[in-house]
Amino acid sequence: MLSADLRAIGGAAPLTPRTIIVTGCDQRQFSLAWGLLRSLTRNGLHRRHALGFIDAGLTETQRRGLPQDGIAIARAGWDFDFPTRSHLERIAPGLCALYGKLRMRELFPGYDIYVWLDADTWVQDPGALPVIVEEAARTGLVAAYELDRAYLTGRIGRVIWSKYRDWYGEAFGPEIAADMYLKPMLNVGVYGIAAWAPHWSVWEWRYRSGLQAQQLGQEASIFMTDQLSLNVAVHHHRLPVALLPASFNWLCHLAPPMWDAEAGHLVAPAPPYEPVRIVHLSGSAKTKPPLLPGRSGGYFTTSLRYPLQVEPAPADQQPAETAADEDEEVEA
Repeated sequence: MLSADLRAIGGAAPLTPRTIIVTGCDQRQFSLAWGLLRSLTRNGLHRRHALGFIDAGLTETQRRGLPQDGIAIARAGWDFDFPTRSHLERIAPGLCALYGKLRMRELFPGYDIYVWLDADTWVQDPGALPVIVEEAARTGLVAAYELDRAYLTGRIGRVIWSKYRDWYGEAFGPEIAADMYLKPMLNVGVYGIAAWAPHWSVWEWRYRSGLQAQQLGQEASIFMTDQLSLNVAVHHHRLPVALLPASFNWLCHLAPPMWDAEAGHLVAPAPPYEPVRIVHLSGSAKTKPPLLPGRSGGYFTTSLRYPLQVEPAPADQQPAETAADEDEEVEA
């Protein structure tokens, strides 16, 4: 077995670090997770990496539907108390998967690199995974910001920075909220992390303390605590991160991707129109998929789910004008 302490060899990744790709959800997002798993297997990634699934409340039928060979399954659950625990277990039991991903080393021991993909993501370009693995092995953590030049025409407005400050304040207090103000937000829907990385312990500490500080009525920050706490670990505690371009975690509710009919894949909707590597059906994109602009003109309809099916929009159908919705969370 390869050494988990990659730093012992000067931060250089071993030739073939033992890597596991993990996702997880409850019964409500299982259809999305199934699409993700299909994108992994159809791209051959299950032959190069182990697969793990965090069961946060699947039905027995769904559980039996997971591949019995080649995928490790672990149950998720909170093992500490906090003021809103019973409330969350009643209204959002699957939220414990967000805690499970902080504890992947314990749930799936023995790997050098852990790659987390949210259940509402899918892989369009399998070449994204070697980049994530290599950078996680080199730096300890690799992720993408919720920023892109195309997102600026979407739902990120100036009010969101005030919302971020409020959420940080509810979870971590005014001092950290002030320090985090205007810090760019790392999205935790797609990331890679090395087994040796110092982020694990700081992230879990901040996550636990954040939930323990929050009360009913603060649902926005509660649902974002896993992401907020990692951002505190990176920005406030100065832990390193390698930054991926937005194409490795394209947040579809912030800007719909563009359809390149000639190439047959989704691309970023701005020059040089590079392919989207990992598609993230974030926010409203799960239930209200937008019309996609075509690189050669026109518009296309699609659910954005895997396997992707794209059809030309009717000639008289105009793209939906999406007003800036500053109340929607910028959440994976």
